[in-house]
Amino acid sequence: MKNASSPHASLKCIALALAGCSACAHGADDLTELSLDQLIDVPVVSASRFEQKASETTAAVSVVTRDDIRQFGWRTVAEVLRSLHGFYTHSDRGYDYVGARSFARPQDYNTRVLLLVDGQRVNDAIYDQAYIGTDGIIDLDIVDRIEVIRGPGSSIYGGNAVFGVINLITRSGADLSGGELGGRISSHNTIDGRASVGKRLDNGADFLASVSGMNATGPALYFPEFDTPATHNGHTAHTDYTRQGSVFARVGIDGLRLTTAASRRAKGVPTGAFGAEFNDRGRAYTDTQSYLAVDYTRALDAATELSGRAYLSDYTYSAPALLGTPPVRNHDEAHGSWYGVELKLVTSLSARNKLVAGIEHQRNRIQNQRNYDTAPYQLNADDHRQSERSGVFVQDDFQWTPDLKLSVGGRVDQVTGQGAQFSPRLGAVYRLSAQTVWKLQYGTAFRAPNVYESNYSYAGSAIANPRLRAEKITTWETSVEHYLDSQTRLLGTAYVYRLAGLIDQTTEARSGLLQYVNAGRSSARGVELEIEKLWTNGARLRTSLELQHAHDANGNDLTNSPNVIGKLNLSVPLPWQSLRLGTEAQWFAARKTHAGMVPDHGLANLTLLRPMAGNNWEWSASVYNLFDNRYFDATAYDPTVPQRDRLAQDGRSYRLKAVYRF
Repeated sequence: MKNASSPHASLKCIALALAGCSACAHGADDLTELSLDQLIDVPVVSASRFEQKASETTAAVSVVTRDDIRQFGWRTVAEVLRSLHGFYTHSDRGYDYVGARSFARPQDYNTRVLLLVDGQRVNDAIYDQAYIGTDGIIDLDIVDRIEVIRGPGSSIYGGNAVFGVINLITRSGADLSGGELGGRISSHNTIDGRASVGKRLDNGADFLASVSGMNATGPALYFPEFDTPATHNGHTAHTDYTRQGSVFARVGIDGLRLTTAASRRAKGVPTGAFGAEFNDRGRAYTDTQSYLAVDYTRALDAATELSGRAYLSDYTYSAPALLGTPPVRNHDEAHGSWYGVELKLVTSLSARNKLVAGIEHQRNRIQNQRNYDTAPYQLNADDHRQSERSGVFVQDDFQWTPDLKLSVGGRVDQVTGQGAQFSPRLGAVYRLSAQTVWKLQYGTAFRAPNVYESNYSYAGSAIANPRLRAEKITTWETSVEHYLDSQTRLLGTAYVYRLAGLIDQTTEARSGLLQYVNAGRSSARGVELEIEKLWTNGARLRTSLELQHAHDANGNDLTNSPNVIGKLNLSVPLPWQSLRLGTEAQWFAARKTHAGMVPDHGLANLTLLRPMAGNNWEWSASVYNLFDNRYFDATAYDPTVPQRDRLAQDGRSYRLKAVYRF
């Protein structure tokens, strides 16, 4: 099968946005008259499903703005997350995966983070996967900001919000006020483009539409585990290609909004994994996603707002390959289709009390998995399922004193075959002074096994396990945020979590085949430190250090779990043509694999940006892996290539990008 912080956003942009200024979107850098209150009071909506100040949420929150995305040349959500403290990523050259707080099983599919687009859940109904690479459902260029909520989120969002919630909030038509054409040329014969139009009409209607596409040949690669004359001496070319396209459209008026999105990506698989013939150019993972959603929000009175959503989503997966010796053409596929409804009420019970409550129901009407050989035809797997998940949640935020806010909430979820899951959350926010905020949070979250983990069975490869139970995490977290002045922020976060009933892939003892089981308990503890600094000339710095340790019930270190991570993001204005230079550097400690260790490594990227100017042109030039460091990511255990425990990642690459606004 297929292999309590304030925002990360520029403090200057936050302040200008709160002051109602649009200069930030056009690259202005005037930050000489900013108050401390402006800097810490950026609004977020994802932490508790209603708008509140980031300084008042009990969770650790980061907000990544469109300006940040442009300045640092980020191309995917994975690259954005890799820049934030508490996260790291890895790739198997098929998909990008995110790790959080020292936890990332190489054989998982981003099942422990919940991905949203404008609040709409987009994890699929087969693998529960959050697609954060080039397989993402929307182009990053139409994202206005990304809200990242760390820690357990099941008390509000239900399943999969184990380590965090990532909400991609798209741009408005008013932000475009016309159209944009974008084009990029990158290394490995990569060309992609985008066309977007949007406007807010005189009657208040707002519309946005965007279409984008990408084609990449991919680099030539060498795999030492296939270094024999029979397998091209380990060399392969034109097998790591990417072909991707996406569309997005939204129209809204008077609280009513209609949104549709769709994407399709075909990704060549050069690794020869899981019995596939090496250097097979026909092998590719093809993922197709789509959804249609209708949202309506209405203010019942000055203190109460009611909102609802109905949606229909679809996902298909396909992977042709040559398998076995002699090779046989094989086809692996999956199809999920689901629909659901949500209803949410937000009300101020008093001047000191704010309550949010809601109900959700999702019906997975199609959950099909199939594997077959084509010539001669042989059916290897054929599983058809249907399931449901429902949830009821409530949370109350109470301003006990002017400086102390308490938050208590919980959610009950019912998932087919798993029984009821209760996820509580308790939190406190205490403002020690005008410059210092202290936060404390306790919460639990769960993840039910998906149909792939429970029911995929393929003779000679994998065994189903319908007895799988949901895993559950319990997290304690505290953080302190302090402003030395209006331009310097310090953040310290400490956490401990325990994950019970971990769903993990192992080798079944009797057959030697792969199987998902509840593998017991895992625990972790860690400290995250961050400094953010602004200068009056418009330069800004963010740097962080993460010290963490994750282990299983026997005290053994988890695989793919770095104990130390350091990060730095620096953006400085240059004295020519309003240019800005953005650089990021990251260092990851060595990680254990199933057979050894992945060495520590460092990465540096560089982006030169000329923001949108009076001629309506913006351009940027980026260099990724600036020093051409050779580094590896840990991989899942593959019984067909048991000696492989790592995959080399890309060396130095380049990108030129231009955007024209009309």
